[in-house]
Amino acid sequence: MICSFKHVKIIATLLATAMVLAACSGTPEAPEVETVDETATEVVAEPTEAPAPTDPPEPTAEPAPTDPPEPTDEPEPTAEPEPTDEPEPEPEMVEQVEKVVIAYNGYEGNMTPFTHTFNSLPNTHNLIMMVYDTLFWSANDDEPDPWLAETAVPNEDFTTWQVTLRPGITWHDGEPLTAEDVAFTFEYFEASGLPGRYAHHTFDQPHFVGAEVIDELTIDISFEAPLSTFTYLPGGDLPIIPKHIWESIEKPAAATEMLPIGSGPYKLVEIVPDELYRFEANNDYFLGAPAVAAINMPIITAPPAAWAALEAGQVDFVARDVAPPLVAKFSGDDNFTVARGTHMTSINMFFNTRRPLLGDAAVRKAIAMAMDKQALVDTILLGNGRVGNDNFVHPDSPWALPDGAHQFDPEAAAALLDDAGYTEFNDAGIRLSPEGQPLSFEVLAPSTAPLIQRAIQLVAEQMLPLGIELRIEALDVPTIRQRRLPALEFDYDIFLQPLESHTHADPDGLYYFFHSPGKGVGGIFSAYRNPAFDALAEEAAVTIDLDERAEMLYDMQRMLAEDVPAIVLYYPDGIYAYRTETYNGWVVEPGHGAFTKRSFLPQTVDQ
Repeated sequence: MICSFKHVKIIATLLATAMVLAACSGTPEAPEVETVDETATEVVAEPTEAPAPTDPPEPTAEPAPTDPPEPTDEPEPTAEPEPTDEPEPEPEMVEQVEKVVIAYNGYEGNMTPFTHTFNSLPNTHNLIMMVYDTLFWSANDDEPDPWLAETAVPNEDFTTWQVTLRPGITWHDGEPLTAEDVAFTFEYFEASGLPGRYAHHTFDQPHFVGAEVIDELTIDISFEAPLSTFTYLPGGDLPIIPKHIWESIEKPAAATEMLPIGSGPYKLVEIVPDELYRFEANNDYFLGAPAVAAINMPIITAPPAAWAALEAGQVDFVARDVAPPLVAKFSGDDNFTVARGTHMTSINMFFNTRRPLLGDAAVRKAIAMAMDKQALVDTILLGNGRVGNDNFVHPDSPWALPDGAHQFDPEAAAALLDDAGYTEFNDAGIRLSPEGQPLSFEVLAPSTAPLIQRAIQLVAEQMLPLGIELRIEALDVPTIRQRRLPALEFDYDIFLQPLESHTHADPDGLYYFFHSPGKGVGGIFSAYRNPAFDALAEEAAVTIDLDERAEMLYDMQRMLAEDVPAIVLYYPDGIYAYRTETYNGWVVEPGHGAFTKRSFLPQTVDQ
């Protein structure tokens, strides 16, 4: 069953009405999914040996609160509970399900916070959080639950937060988790210099400057500037790592041969590269033994194969949104439950503004205005999604511009290009710049995402009447990532990228993606430069009053709607299907979907 809990504001809706399958005829043949050989010897090495150095992986989306903060006359300092003298409740116990098999959508290496590959976006963070924990959970909630931490209290100017940990928490190897580990985590991420999914919380925004251990369970964490949102960022997002494992590893991005040691509800016990992850429950977890004893995750990157495996009973859950043509099919089958809930996912088109033609805001704006996004939602998603707003931020984010919308006006788009001097056409009907260059651009699309490929094909058709050509190149995700890096001189015109809640629910998300290169990760996304935007982003980042901060973020979104460094094609609905008989404890958590650690915790699972 789908369960509610304290901060879940969107509860899965069970779809019990049988519908006629409109868009799929026939069922694809189910692929063979290998069962796990419990005697397999292909297991990665123990985590105590330092690995050989390799080049660090390139990070991607940065990406997380959900409901807007309530207006106040004075800034609310924290979202922490009042201390209490009541005894800590005993962890709840539930009867464990023996095993659940999950078709996972991409290989994430050995799953440490430094070596993951982002091949499984938007699931990467939730996968890592099966093994690791954060101080609070989750960054998608403006009132996150205490997790490893019991409380976090700021000083007067919000530059230092005193964190008190829960007592009695241990790492997977039995060592105690203490304030020393928390201090080490912040220091190690900051020293790594890796502009990754997590490290940016220490050296970018907010800029960590030091940690002082007060006692075994108490620590002061200090930042360069005021930070009013510590409990959800970085407190609700940064994985705490064990000092006794990582302190001997000088190059964390090279630590690709170790099994990760965390404090989370599951231990990763086996990796078969590109094929399988195998997890066992951490029965000593501080919130109680997980509801499932073992989780096997065969890696199935092709969506049709994953859905065929689910239908054939070879897997119990697929870690991706249900393909739109299959929603009615699974909804009408009593063997399955279909649940819905926002993941705050967006499908995005990023422009390389270093390129002369795409550096012209008029060209980018015209592409956006000529795009019929409602047709994308109706045709590609069969209505299971929302039109991408011009202000970029997901409408479910507490920081989204309240009146965000999309301006669809092909005639105005054509007039904009005419006024900008793109009045001549070549023999193929493609507009030419005043210097005679055709408005023809290559678009890199992920080869493992057929819906995204079909969406950009439809967009390309919509652009032809405007006189713009989009040439689609389907490539694997690592190749697309490499072409976006400085080493290859940013070898792309446009690329497509799905992003998850960390991008949209994070009040600093716009800072990371669109601040001029040199701060954030904007250099590997669009290289957008706007001094007015930069100044506002920097001011918003250190503003304590959340209402004032929200107004600044609204202004930043209005700038993005005009300058268009990126276009959101659509926001797909979160739709998840699972075999009801095998395991019925799935929880749809806002910003995480159903594939979240909370789907396996006794507090939120009611079998």
